[in-house]
Amino acid sequence: MVPLDLTGYENVFFRCVEDCSEAIMISDQSGSLAYVNPAWTTTYGYSSSEAIGQHPKMINSGCQTSEFYESMWNDILNPAKRHWKGELINRAKNGTLVPVLLTITPVKSPDGTTKGYMGIAVDMTSMKEMEAKVAHQDRLASVGTLASGLAHEIGTPLGVIRGRAEFLKMKTGDFETQRELTVVMNQTDRISTLIRSLLRVSRSSSDAFITDVSLAEVVNEVFSLVGELFRVEEIALELDIDPKMSVRADSSRLEQVFLNLMMNSLHAVQEAKGRGKPGPHRILIRLQEQHGQKKISVKDSGCGIPKENLRKLFKPFYTTKDVGKGSGLGLAIVSQLLSEMDAQISAKSEPGEGATFTISLEKNKENETFAV
Repeated sequence: MVPLDLTGYENVFFRCVEDCSEAIMISDQSGSLAYVNPAWTTTYGYSSSEAIGQHPKMINSGCQTSEFYESMWNDILNPAKRHWKGELINRAKNGTLVPVLLTITPVKSPDGTTKGYMGIAVDMTSMKEMEAKVAHQDRLASVGTLASGLAHEIGTPLGVIRGRAEFLKMKTGDFETQRELTVVMNQTDRISTLIRSLLRVSRSSSDAFITDVSLAEVVNEVFSLVGELFRVEEIALELDIDPKMSVRADSSRLEQVFLNLMMNSLHAVQEAKGRGKPGPHRILIRLQEQHGQKKISVKDSGCGIPKENLRKLFKPFYTTKDVGKGSGLGLAIVSQLLSEMDAQISAKSEPGEGATFTISLEKNKENETFAV
């Protein structure tokens, strides 16, 4: 075996660091950045000139506690360990959260003196996105199992209760008793509808099954799950949908999309109410056809989204909510579900005027409007 010639190894090692696909930064003893490689500038969006001389705190996301960093530095400065390796979340220049696997080690001089510190970060965004998608599917499967059990365990006695109530209603001639029994029947129907909706929304498969779907039915299915939240908050849900018009989509995925979008809009309107924004407080869902393409819009009366944040909404882990109040995955999952149906989503907003999310479905090849 021919030994590797390391003549001029300083240049060789420098090129290795420069060309490395992982983000590398080197700081001096005071913590000021002395070097960042091209992968670091790509990952975080800062140029080398913007970063050099700054403290690594410039990419601190606020997702980690001071105790977290104290424990990190205890490991780095511990002679028995002399390094730290773990996962954390940083923040890029544009505000996007960047989950990384970070390793920090001291940079030593030949005499063993610590001259600074080197950090090597592996961008975990794609992996975390995949983990989130798997977790999302697992949660849906759990809900489906629960709903299936409920349908079996509750469905039979519920049917008996409704049947007896209907029988008693037919037997009695007292109007007040009939009215009360009608209430019982309506409430048992409501429970049955709720269980069916849970089963439908939680149904999942690896492949999208595209068929003709009534958008009005999809929205009503989802609303049966979250409608009570709207009523409690006194937020109106308005539909501008022709009940005879269908869309080409996977019904289960579309229900998951609307569950996310409706809850997202609900939170936006709740926040607007909390800030004292006057009514009416509402969410409008509209279906339109333009040049043979179906477009579904979800518009809320919230406080709106700053223009600089719009293009980042569908990126994994991006959130405008306080730390711990949002994962930044809801809209990313919506985008992924729609892409599986060859559909796209966009957002527009004016501060103070609410936000509108628009879903563009694949054009029907025959440009037909399907009746349901």
